[in-house]
Amino acid sequence: MPVITVDWWSGNDHERRSALIGEITATVSRIAHCPAEAVTVIVRDVERTHWGKGGRPASDG
Repeated sequence: MPVITVDWWSGNDHERRSALIGEITATVSRIAHCPAEAVTVIVRDVERTHWGKGGRPASDG
């Protein structure tokens, strides 16, 4: 069933990651009319030096 991938900046703790996974799972389950157990959420941490925004690395400010 649904597989959701979230890329976000590294540095978020377990509590925030867990809350994100729970909220995404609940929302997708509700909208897709599928059991929560069928939803997979993959969270990938990305260093700001590897993330571009506005034509510059996010680590630049």
